[in-house]
Amino acid sequence: MSNKERIEQLQTQIQTERDNALAELKDVIEHCRYKSLGDGRIRNPESEKIRLKQMRLIVQANAERRKILADKELEELSQRLENLEDEWDVSSEVVEVVEP
Repeated sequence: MSNKERIEQLQTQIQTERDNALAELKDVIEHCRYKSLGDGRIRNPESEKIRLKQMRLIVQANAERRKILADKELEELSQRLENLEDEWDVSSEVVEVVEP
């Protein structure tokens, strides 16, 4: 698999992860809006506290997952840049040797 294909695959994966995170966050927001502004009466305050803690955890986990994916993408781009720089240095050395 070429570097370009790997980068495209990673970009697709990151976009999918973003879309999934956005969908999950939308569900959290809708649930909270329903409970606070809609007809979603809070019947058991203790259960609702636990539910809210779980929602906060989902949001935090999504943020961390996105950071990890961004770090992974940066590392792969850095490696690709290094490879390109190495190729360019080799090419320039060859050109310098060939020239009289």
